[in-house]
Parts: sequence; C-alpha cells; structure tokens
Amino acid sequence: MLDKGILLVAYGHPFYARLAHNLLASLKYHNKDLDVAICVAKEGFGLLLDSEKDRFDIIIDIPEEYYTDETGSIDPYKIKLHLDQLTPFKKTLFLDVDMIWNNFKKPLDLIDSLNGNEFKIICRDKISCSSDNLKSAWVNLKEVKDKYGIENVYDISSELIYFEHNTTIFNLARKVYNEKLINVSKFGIGTPDEVYIMIAMALNNIEYDSNSWEPTYWEPRHYPRQHSREYISNSYAMSIGGAFVSNHIKNIYESLCKHYFYSLGIGTPPFQLINKSRVFNERRKI
Repeated sequence: MLDKGILLVAYGHPFYARLAHNLLASLKYHNKDLDVAICVAKEGFGLLLDSEKDRFDIIIDIPEEYYTDETGSIDPYKIKLHLDQLTPFKKTLFLDVDMIWNNFKKPLDLIDSLNGNEFKIICRDKISCSSDNLKSAWVNLKEVKDKYGIENVYDISSELIYFEHNTTIFNLARKVYNEKLINVSKFGIGTPDEVYIMIAMALNNIEYDSNSWEPTYWEPRHYPRQHSREYISNSYAMSIGGAFVSNHIKNIYESLCKHYFYSLGIGTPPFQLINKSRVFNERRKI
C-alpha cells in the first residue's frame, strides 16, 4: 500500500472521465510526483485517448457490486461507501471529479495538514435530529433518531473526503445502507451516500473542533451572492457540481484548465464544461 495520494472516480458516461482528466492536470501542475488513482467502471474512461489515460498513475476497476444494490439496480453513489476498499493509499484524499484545484494552493499541503485524522469530510453545520418535522435534503431526521438513537448529525458533502487506512466509517456506512431501516429519497438514479456516511459518523462518535469545514468553493452554497475570482481562489478547489453552472464559474473553470494544460505541455485542449442538465435526463432539475 502506498503512503498517500489522491483518489478519483469516473463511473459511466465519458463526461466524468473528461472532467477527471481536467482535474488531474490541475493536481499535477502543483504536485507532479503525487500519485493520482482513478477508479473506473462502464465505458466512459475507455473513450479517453491513450495519452490521457496514461497521465493517471493508477487505474482501478470498480467491482459491479460496488455500484449496484441488492436487486441489481444501478446505484452509482454507493461507490463512495467502498472508497476504503478501492484506495491503494494509507492516507487518501478523495475528490469528486467535477471540481478544479485552485491556482495558489497545493493538494499535498491539504493532505499533510490532515495527517492523523481518521476521517475528515466537508461539513456545513451540525443538525439536531429532535424536531418532529425536520428533514434533510434526503431523509427525515426524526426517523434517523428513532431508528439509530442519534441526537445530532453533521450536514456533510462528500465531494472531498480525507481518510486514513484505519477508518471504520465506510464499513459502518455500508452496514447502514444494507440494513434499509430508513427511507432515503432518490437523487437522480441513486441514493445519496452522504445519508449513510453522516449516520456512520454519528454512530462512531466522530466529533470535529468546528461544525463547519469547507475547503472547496461551491457557488450554490452562497446563492444569490456571487464571489470574485480572488475570493474563490482562497479555497483549495472550486466545485462545479450541480445541474447548472453559472457563466461566472464556467469562465473561471475553463481559464484554469487552459492554464494548467498549457503549463504541463498537454497538446489536446481541455474538456469544455457542459451543464449536467444537458447531458443527463435525471439532472434536468437537480
């Protein structure tokens, strides 16, 4: 097992493989010797040029049972519950591929700053499960309390996760997923992994010094406010997640991609950003 590195996932449509290649360029620009592994399934990754595939240090095939449920139906978000089984690293920084690393911070600096943390994930707040009508985006929190005896959960985003090889969070999250004790709303064609991870964190008594830790910038989090490029560059990375991306964010993203590709001498142009709502029917509204 390698000491530390970055883990990406490109499942299905080539849209994600092309975003992963853009992200890879931004990571290698800062830390060329930092290993980047990509987990792949279905046809998408295979449509990259050989030269594009070769830029990834490690390519890992995702077992089918990691992205299907007990009925055999596709559930791509379930892959994130298996990151501990997929990673080749003792210390892993997982990133969603729909982001770009910013120009003034190094990924290795973030990894090193998190050394010794069993599990660290983006947190926006801590939420009480006591209210009768309180519902997160995906699950009724009163039901979570009734089934698991949990008083509070973190409001998390799994677009960035740091974890070390001794973490038990993913194994516990898989157990919660398989138990099917709570009703979880669908997100596109799958069920949101954050529900199972936040419950596993609570069951494992994970406590952070601050209820808020947001190393990436995601514009919808600040809506309707729109921040300057200088403000956004204070974050480690900029997310382009969601069904729609504003022209402001798209322009920053494409400018950074061109800068990284040119600096690394990559002859092919970067993938131009397209709204997910134009690519995936299930993302027309979400």
